[in-house]
Amino acid sequence: MKTFQPLLATSRLNLISFDQSTYDSIFSTFEKAEIMQIFGHQNDEEYELECSRYKGGFSTYNLTIQFFQLVEKSSGNVIGWAGYHSWAKQHHRAELFYSLKADEFKRKGYMTEALEPILAYGKNEMELHRIEAFVATDNIASNRLMAIFGFQKEATIKHRYQFGDEVDTDHMYSLFPNSSFQ
Repeated sequence: MKTFQPLLATSRLNLISFDQSTYDSIFSTFEKAEIMQIFGHQNDEEYELECSRYKGGFSTYNLTIQFFQLVEKSSGNVIGWAGYHSWAKQHHRAELFYSLKADEFKRKGYMTEALEPILAYGKNEMELHRIEAFVATDNIASNRLMAIFGFQKEATIKHRYQFGDEVDTDHMYSLFPNSSFQ
């Protein structure tokens, strides 16, 4: 089984880099069981969702992805993801996203720990001038994260995401890491 070396690390986490070429390599080289292990899938539903994402394509003519698998150093378990999607390289802009796989990992500071090097990576390696984030208005922890990292709330947007019959109302945040404009 291939092991992926962390691109970034914190005191408790290894951050494994994933981009379009990583996905191409994984899906052309490995069988289902190995792919499930690489991504930390717990069941066939998670595996099928990953396959669907991959087949749908992460990159288009002007947008791509760069994100990190959050692997707990002490256990080696994949506990979540964080990084950028809708990365418009020519405009130096991307949308931040993050997610922990289970409630047992929440409220332990993992995301705060992971976002610090990921935001620095966006600024220094991806040369982002604008980082956007959309956070559900009722997601207290994520709204707090935006404040911790100096994101500015620009708007409240209705019907940004829809999950079945439910729709989110989100705060739109921005961060300008390469500029004095805040």
